[in-house]
Amino acid sequence: MRKRKQQSKIQRFRLGFSPIVSTVILTGILLTIIGVAIFYASSLIDANRQQMEFESSKDLLIYTATALEQVALGTGGSRYVRFSLSTTGIDFINNAFGELNVSVNDVEIFHDEETSAIIIEGGPLVTNTFRMLRPEIKVNPEAEINKLIIGAGEPLIIVYENFSGGAIAVLRATRIRVNYLGVFDVLEAGIPKKYNYFAIYYINITFGSLGGSGNIPVILRNKGITTREYKFNSNVIHVEANLDGIDETKDYIGDITAQGSVIIVRIAQVEVSTGG
Repeated sequence: MRKRKQQSKIQRFRLGFSPIVSTVILTGILLTIIGVAIFYASSLIDANRQQMEFESSKDLLIYTATALEQVALGTGGSRYVRFSLSTTGIDFINNAFGELNVSVNDVEIFHDEETSAIIIEGGPLVTNTFRMLRPEIKVNPEAEINKLIIGAGEPLIIVYENFSGGAIAVLRATRIRVNYLGVFDVLEAGIPKKYNYFAIYYINITFGSLGGSGNIPVILRNKGITTREYKFNSNVIHVEANLDGIDETKDYIGDITAQGSVIIVRIAQVEVSTGG
C-alpha cells in the first residue's frame, strides 16, 4: 500500500514538472528568436544607414570635383563643400598616383611630383563595385581611369567608386586637356607670321590645413594660375604624358600653312583644406 502511494506521488510530481520544463524551454526559444530578430533588424538598419551616408558622400564628392574645376579654371576665388560624416570617413592623400610628366615634341613642359587624391571610405557594412561616377561611363569604364590626355568637354577631374578592403570613392586630377585655339599672327622682327595656337590645361591639387570630424567643410581655394608659352617650328605637336608607368601620346595638327605652333600651358594651383 505504501509503495503504491509513493508511485502515485512520483507520477503527480512528473505531471506537475513537465509543464514547467516546457514553459521554460518555450520561453528560451522565444527569447532567442526575439534576440535574433532584434539583432538582424539592428544590423539591417545600420547597413541601410551606412549605405545611405556613403551614397550621399559620393554625390558630394562629384559636386566637389565640379567645384574644383570651376575654382581652378572658371570663376576662381574659393568655394566649400560640407561633408556630414558619422560612419563614412574622408582621406586626403599626397602622392597617391606617382609623378605626372608631360612633354611636347620631346620637350618637357611640366611635371607634378605629387598627384593627390580625395578618398571617401564607406562604413564596414557598405558594399559596392567599380563604377565611373564622373564622367558616367558604362562601356569599358576601366579605360577612363588611365586617360591622361583629353579634349574639350571632358572633365579634368574624375570620380569613381571601387571596393578595396572596403567601399571607397576616389577623386583625382591626373589629366591634361589639350585645346586648339586657332591661327594667330605673331610679329617676328616686325614681320607678321601665322602660328597655330594650342592650350594645355592642368589642375594641381595641394592640401592645406586638415582635420576635424563630424561636419567637415572641405574648402577649395584658387592659389593662382601659372602660364608658360612654348614655340615650335612645326604645325604638328606631339603630346606625351606619363604617370607611374602609364604612357599616352596624341598628335595634333593645325593650319598647315602656318609657320609653326605656340603652346600655352596653364597650370591652376588649387589648395584643399578643412580649416580657415
